[in-house]
Amino acid sequence: MIRRYDFKCITCDHIEEQWVDHTDLFATCPECGDTAQRIISSVSSHFVGTGWPDADDKWARDHERAARK
Repeated sequence: MIRRYDFKCITCDHIEEQWVDHTDLFATCPECGDTAQRIISSVSSHFVGTGWPDADDKWARDHERAARK
């Protein structure tokens, strides 16, 4: 199965996302052509809607401001 993974070059420290087979642990660095190793990177996520602290905090702050006026 082909998936997107982050790879970091062993030589030049360039980090690149590449679509590879899920069993591939190495790829070729597009910058220098040397070996790049698959790395684990953090996942960025943003939750929207009600029930999440950011959304509820914003709702509460907006209502507090409106009540003060």
